[in-house]
Amino acid sequence: MAEVVQVKDNLFKKVPAFIRQERLLRKGDRVLVACSGGVDSVALLHYLSEQRNRLEIEIGAIHVDHCLRGEESATDGKVVQKLCERLFVPFYGTTLRVPELLEAHGGNLQEVCRTGRYSLFEETMQSEKFTVLAVAHHAEDQLETILMQLAKGQRSQGMPVSRRFGEGQLVRPFLSLIKTDLYEYAELHKLPFREDPSNKKDDYTRNRYRNHIVPVLLDENPTAAENSVRMAAALQEENAFLESLAKEHLERLLTFTEKGIPVIHSAEFRSMHTALQKRVVPLLLKYLYNGETIPAIYNADLLDQLIRQLSTDTGSASISLPDRWSLQRNYGISTFVRNEEELVNGIVPFPPNEWVQWGQLKLRWCKSSAVEASELDDVTDWRYFQSVKGAFPSVIRSRRPGDRIRLHGMEHSKRLSRLLIDEKVKQSVRDSLPIIVSEQGDICAIPGVRYSESFTKKPSAEQAYILMMVWPK
Repeated sequence: MAEVVQVKDNLFKKVPAFIRQERLLRKGDRVLVACSGGVDSVALLHYLSEQRNRLEIEIGAIHVDHCLRGEESATDGKVVQKLCERLFVPFYGTTLRVPELLEAHGGNLQEVCRTGRYSLFEETMQSEKFTVLAVAHHAEDQLETILMQLAKGQRSQGMPVSRRFGEGQLVRPFLSLIKTDLYEYAELHKLPFREDPSNKKDDYTRNRYRNHIVPVLLDENPTAAENSVRMAAALQEENAFLESLAKEHLERLLTFTEKGIPVIHSAEFRSMHTALQKRVVPLLLKYLYNGETIPAIYNADLLDQLIRQLSTDTGSASISLPDRWSLQRNYGISTFVRNEEELVNGIVPFPPNEWVQWGQLKLRWCKSSAVEASELDDVTDWRYFQSVKGAFPSVIRSRRPGDRIRLHGMEHSKRLSRLLIDEKVKQSVRDSLPIIVSEQGDICAIPGVRYSESFTKKPSAEQAYILMMVWPK
């Protein structure tokens, strides 16, 4: 009986207090619960369904079948659906055909799963008018994240309790709980849940931390996971304060020429504490790249180089940056300039049977029967596609705001801006990528990056046409 009381205390006192303290949910929120079928997300789904009237919220549940474990994988979704019926919660079952995505496009299994899963979460939130995505990360998950960040040399701040997600918010209501709380809660309420056998394998980084490192720390100190949640909260709070200070300093520091060229004076930059210098420079780069986080921001060597040059007032120097930007320092004055040449603009017609030039790339499409196998020896890459009326390639152009592409295995189209980030395409080349558009105005392909659902690497009777690409060697 004492154990039952303890479980109730943790879930019915600790979690509501945590939700109130962190302001995770508000009256009228429509909350979509991400539910894999594991004990963590099943407990979260049940808890929020029990508390929805008190919290004055509406809830739904989404499950994504990654198609990695055959019938066993499909059963996970059936368990979640049944639980939703029992709880009178709307259920949204979706499928992400990961094996097909990997075969067609390659990539890291975990990354493909996570990227695809969260894209489906976002699409469902938009289409069904949900305002909040609730995920079931708990204290041990936070500890694992902090340890992995430490190992990578990153600032160890863990996962935020909440953050912006699409047009809504992502929240972690169970972050203050430990795993045993969730198992006990599931047992108390006789909740069905699934155990994914892949979690026991050491194939993935997080699993190795979970299975080998975290247990040692918890044996040494059983409260280590809960301590990590408190520590992460304190570090995130301090980081927010330092970031706000850095923004204030950057606003005072950054001036502009009559032509709008950003300028920084070394004497003023040097007067800042080094801790603020290390935060001001990434903010400066984000400003240059219109708020987009580029890989250069995480390049420690480049950041050190920029800080060193911005602090120096003798001689002159130049540092090349992505997307044709560069720092030009002359004694104590540093300017940031951009070379506007070499941009590929406009719209280029893309008729069949002709090689079309786009920058240094050449493209051609035609009937696959017209291409001898030997011709492919001189082609860098190619894809086959179906002969569907109105879906033939029509033009090649640069990307535009609002562009979307329908990918294989996805139920809805995906924003091109998000796709390029997920595919880790360098920010410096995104504006020059060829975007192939069909006669109907749909995006067919971004050669070398991703292709729409009608394209495949393997020929077949249905795939009567071929798109060929040649890159300079």
